[in-house]
Amino acid sequence: MTYATAIAILAAPCLLAISAGVVLVKRAFARPQRLPEEFALAAAWVFLVGSLVWLGAFLSESTLLGFSAPWTWITAAHFAFAGFGALTVTALSCRVVSNRHALKTLRLLLIAHPLAYLVTAAGILGFRYCDEAGAASYALIFATQWGAVVLGRPGRIARGPWLLLVLALAVPLATMALALAWAWGRPILQMSQMVYYHGIVNAVGHVGLAFVAFACGRPPSHSPIQTIAPRAPQA
Repeated sequence: MTYATAIAILAAPCLLAISAGVVLVKRAFARPQRLPEEFALAAAWVFLVGSLVWLGAFLSESTLLGFSAPWTWITAAHFAFAGFGALTVTALSCRVVSNRHALKTLRLLLIAHPLAYLVTAAGILGFRYCDEAGAASYALIFATQWGAVVLGRPGRIARGPWLLLVLALAVPLATMALALAWAWGRPILQMSQMVYYHGIVNAVGHVGLAFVAFACGRPPSHSPIQTIAPRAPQA
């Protein structure tokens, strides 16, 4: 596939992702309180745009930052799920809890997520110890997130969706063991197996199930947008 064809295919999804981010930024500013999780929901779409850029490099059989296939599509998947998906899950998890300390913890994770992503990217680029630090950071993030949601008085979502969310948040607690082993130079699985047992399991089991839980439970924002009811016509 030529580069021009790849751009033509991905231009519309890219514009939609940018538009979604802009809409969410406007909604975040429209709320009575400026909440970090609402801005994080908008910022997460930057990762999706990045995913489309890397996907374009893969489809056009090009190199990007010195990487070619299969690393281009692997990076595209990481941008989509470890970037956009994971950050969105954490941002929406903030809406679930009512405990002040749990909410503060989850909001700190909104900063930790992109930092861990950058450290992991540095490790892929060859910087020493960044692979280990990135994997360890993600393991700590996911464990902390699970604990905050379970123990943070999650009364702002129905029990059924909450149980599904708890299951979704537990998935990376298991799959990160594979990533940690890989980062520390003691891989349990080959790269092709990691795609299935780490990548796809996280994409479907963590991000996918969590999105279903939020769609069913629809936890409200801690700062709902206020709407003014229209005045009744005077007689």
